[in-house]
Amino acid sequence: MSGIGNLQLNLFSIILLIIILANMCRRSKEYLPDQKLFLIMIVSVGFLIIADSFTWLLDGVPGKTASFVSLVFNVFGYTFMVFPCFLWCLYVRYQIKMDVKEMLKARVLLSVPFYINAVLSILSCFYSFYFYLDDLNVYHRGAFFWVSAGINYAYYLYATVYLIKNRRSTERKLFLLLSLFPLPPLLGSIIQCEHYGFALLWPGATLSLAIIYLNIQKNQLYTDHLTGLYNRRLLDIHLADCLRNNTRPGSIGVIMIDIDRFKDINDMFGHLIGDEALSETASILKKSVGRRGFTARYGGDEFVLVIPANDLTEIERIASEIDWNTELFNKRPNAQYSVHLSMGYAIFKCDGKTSKTDVLNGIDKQMYEGKYTSRVIENQMTIQ
Repeated sequence: MSGIGNLQLNLFSIILLIIILANMCRRSKEYLPDQKLFLIMIVSVGFLIIADSFTWLLDGVPGKTASFVSLVFNVFGYTFMVFPCFLWCLYVRYQIKMDVKEMLKARVLLSVPFYINAVLSILSCFYSFYFYLDDLNVYHRGAFFWVSAGINYAYYLYATVYLIKNRRSTERKLFLLLSLFPLPPLLGSIIQCEHYGFALLWPGATLSLAIIYLNIQKNQLYTDHLTGLYNRRLLDIHLADCLRNNTRPGSIGVIMIDIDRFKDINDMFGHLIGDEALSETASILKKSVGRRGFTARYGGDEFVLVIPANDLTEIERIASEIDWNTELFNKRPNAQYSVHLSMGYAIFKCDGKTSKTDVLNGIDKQMYEGKYTSRVIENQMTIQ
């Protein structure tokens, strides 16, 4: 591949990274630890691509200034080329455990290869460990060029082993995505090592970052961390989109669900058990609805289901399935608590005349009327 071809590929990679970075910064001002790591990975890969581009531009250009600038960019590139891999190891640890302290537990040990590589990169200015520039300012690989590549591979190996070791506690989709991340940069680096003139390492890393963003980072914007359901943000988007769908007239059924006496569970057993109750309720809803509809956590102990339906009978059938699965859950042996749900539901036309606010306010009122009625009945039974 020619230098122009490498520069064009690098330019495309930079543009893609800028789009991802701008999209993340536009959507949020506060970031989770893994999102911070991801942002730093994007920025570091971007700077490395810029450095790589300058080394291609200046390769063989005569003059002391060109030689000095080329030397600086080569040292920078080699010094920080393992930094994204170091960050990737921390990212994998956090994605699996969701614990900052656990993520940082191996930080000191993981940083050792980075510092070794940095020292060898700087010394390459004098001893040609990784590279050297001849009298014509043409780049050549050094005798220990393989050490830098080996450190990159070692980081990827560490992340892969850690991932495999914790595979049973990792969601299948997440495990697959994290496992596939190293493949594009690894393939690109192997081609680059075997065939000098191909600059495919950082475009491969850019591709991996784009895949992770589309499948993990972006999903976090629309997924409730505790329950794994969609969050309020995506519910608003989805519901508004369904209601204004004039090109395909139809109707939707919307169910709002609330956990009765959820505060009592928190007060009696603690918030960890309360979180468990929310997660179990989410599992009941996912089992009852399946792929037929959209399930979201509305907030607190409330959930909303949006299901394509022509009449109320279809929604009542799903409500019955929810009741049945809730009853099965409450019959589990040695249960500390039981879950009881209040529901409100209705059918709405997708004709653009009804707003999502009208829908949510309507079924919210209906749900609390049902909750009030059930409590009155429960109190009467207690008195008798």
